[in-house]
Amino acid sequence: MMKAKHARRMAAGMACILLCGGCAGKKEEADVYIDENEPDVVISLFTQGEEISETINDCCSKVINPKSQGNIILYSDYANYYAEEGLSYRELLLKRMESGQSDDLYIIPAEDVLEFDQKGFIYDLSDLDCIDNLSEDALCQSIYNDKVFSVPLSYTGFGLIWNVDMLRQNGLEVPGNLEEFYTVCETLKGNGILPYGANKDFGLSVPAMCAGLGPVYQDPKSEELVKQLASGKTPISTYMRDGFEFLQTMVDKGYLDLDQALNTLPSSEEEAAFFAEGKCAFISSLCREKAFRDDYAFEVEMTALPVLPKGAVCVVGADQRVAVNPNSEHLKEALTIVENLCTPETLNEFAKKLGKISSAQGNQASTLPQADSFVSCVAKGGQIPNQDFTLHFNTWNTIKELCLELCQGASVDDVCSKYDALQAEEIALYGNE
Repeated sequence: MMKAKHARRMAAGMACILLCGGCAGKKEEADVYIDENEPDVVISLFTQGEEISETINDCCSKVINPKSQGNIILYSDYANYYAEEGLSYRELLLKRMESGQSDDLYIIPAEDVLEFDQKGFIYDLSDLDCIDNLSEDALCQSIYNDKVFSVPLSYTGFGLIWNVDMLRQNGLEVPGNLEEFYTVCETLKGNGILPYGANKDFGLSVPAMCAGLGPVYQDPKSEELVKQLASGKTPISTYMRDGFEFLQTMVDKGYLDLDQALNTLPSSEEEAAFFAEGKCAFISSLCREKAFRDDYAFEVEMTALPVLPKGAVCVVGADQRVAVNPNSEHLKEALTIVENLCTPETLNEFAKKLGKISSAQGNQASTLPQADSFVSCVAKGGQIPNQDFTLHFNTWNTIKELCLELCQGASVDDVCSKYDALQAEEIALYGNE
């Protein structure tokens, strides 16, 4: 049990409530149907932090309580409260799931899907009609081992934010393909301007990932190409060599400052200030409202990464994935909550509240006019998932680590060989063949 009453969140102020046919209902107050002759059913939800917990509860504006189900209460608990114990959300979640007193619903990190599936902690949501409401890319990132393991409450992606005024002052426009990108970088460098203000995390890996894996996911035969990678028939370096070489070119040409990049944490105030002060022409960023909250003294625009010969691509990811515990004592009611979370109206409203992109079909976004180009790219599909669950090896974390090694002195050949070896090892460990 929690130690402080404010650390628990119950939908609609401690009443007997449930969710939500849509967060943005026209009525100011929820329609609450309570049969006092029926028992309450309490559904527990575990999340990473208070913000997402409150957002979910804010969206619980309607109640579905037919007499056959009793009165349903949504109760949520969040990991921030336990931070003093020194455990991460992932450690806390595993501890709770293994305790025998685990939650009915929980937010599952992508890194834990394989282990949780092996341990029987994932309920397959494939048969829920609401799953059809997800966008194609969001659904693809919600499937592992032929199971729909979660419903992502929002969607996001990594792109570039450009100082449009700086480009124009140098006779340039935002580039749309690799040739134009190199022209922009070379012109800026020649005029004494640092093109790219990178950080040591996704600021290095996302450009490499896009240049390397973009051709895989934009190919009409993408599904077959991914299968060949998943089986190990195609070494991952077949594609990622181009990505690592692209990053090496950025370093060798001076299009990024290696010392600055290796000493800049992702999404730090330092990074935003560096860009805001006009010390570089573009930075990498998550697509979210927070990325545009700084009062820039110049026009900004967010785009996908123009690092392909024929255009741009971005890395996308499902976010805040709600999973169902198959061992829940109230499985039917927990699934009812998921069904009501996964309506287009609710998912679109989550995007607005979280300042991100909707995981529903159409990929509506929060009011982010600066990111219209980026969102349009995402909506087309064919983007790079941060972790493709049809593969039996890691992409996101491994590419980040290898890009850092590259920038610390490893050769392209070294990181390619290491990635091929890791691919083979992880396929042997996690593959289903």
